[in-house]
Amino acid sequence: TRERARRMGIKDPKKKYQLEDLVTGDCVFAATGIVSGSLLRGVRFRPGIIETETVVMRSTTGTVRWIRAEHRHFQKFQMG
Repeated sequence: TRERARRMGIKDPKKKYQLEDLVTGDCVFAATGIVSGSLLRGVRFRPGIIETETVVMRSTTGTVRWIRAEHRHFQKFQMG
């Protein structure tokens, strides 16, 4: 809501923000696919393995890392 935005320091709720307005300095972005889309594959279940795909980007170096993981210890997942 506008009131919440005001409390967060946003003075003009109609302003179109540029990237420089949103992020400054060293920034790291990471995302893991839940369902398959144009950027990442979703979680896949195979016998004894859960496969995930993650992308990690760092602004200062321009590094982009793609991580495909096979998880065999399911305790860290909340399933069902």
